[in-house]
Amino acid sequence: MQEKIVILDFGSQYTQLIARRVRELNVYCEIHPFNKIPELDASVRGVILSGSPFSVRDEKAPKPDLTAIKGRLPLLGVCYGIVLGGYSYWDWKRSRPEFSEIADRLLEGIRLYKHGRIRKLVLASDGSIIESKDGKGLQGNAADMKQYLADLGMPLEDVILETRANNTWENATFTLELIGNSMKTESTLLITSATHMRRSLWTFHAAGLNPDTYITDTFPEIKGEKTNFLPSWHVLASWPELTHEWVGYLYYRLRHKPSV
Repeated sequence: MQEKIVILDFGSQYTQLIARRVRELNVYCEIHPFNKIPELDASVRGVILSGSPFSVRDEKAPKPDLTAIKGRLPLLGVCYGIVLGGYSYWDWKRSRPEFSEIADRLLEGIRLYKHGRIRKLVLASDGSIIESKDGKGLQGNAADMKQYLADLGMPLEDVILETRANNTWENATFTLELIGNSMKTESTLLITSATHMRRSLWTFHAAGLNPDTYITDTFPEIKGEKTNFLPSWHVLASWPELTHEWVGYLYYRLRHKPSV
């Protein structure tokens, strides 16, 4: 019986390239449409999901039933989920991360991994993992934070920590340096706050990357809440954050020119 790898094609332009790379390793593989999963008999040794042109937020994005594969066969989803930092600091006294109001950046990244939408969870620096070069700046605890993620059910081999960046530009360039050019050929998902996304996406474009986007900590429309046109303190409190993003976006537009 000839062993093989099954590639489920979701419409990626890299499906044939992936198959060729597998065959160059002297491994037999077959390409099948994602909605026509073949019988997974004893000859199938693993499954590769070749990414879709749809955004993960798109209601029409394919949602295949992978229950027959998960936990039974090695499953490779071709996608990095890059979570931009700012959502936590390391509490050295209590030996745990302390999260801020934008912690759903990380929570959504974990959820997307659990649902098989991303293959690797990349934390692009954060107060809980950053490592100051001279020991005088912010200092996180990357090793213990990784163990914290393991306690939440994240496999350590699927967690990548970029621990040097101090700003969004360094998030993009240091992550590319850490992971390599596979970020330019494999589908990549940028996960950050709605107010931060425009500047972040511009920065990643300037670094030569073209990720899909997934926004978090939005301002939701709460069902049943009455519309109030009176000034609100929590709206006024968000103005410094918005001003920071506007100024940062203009700064990056002037300094960096996107290459994609």
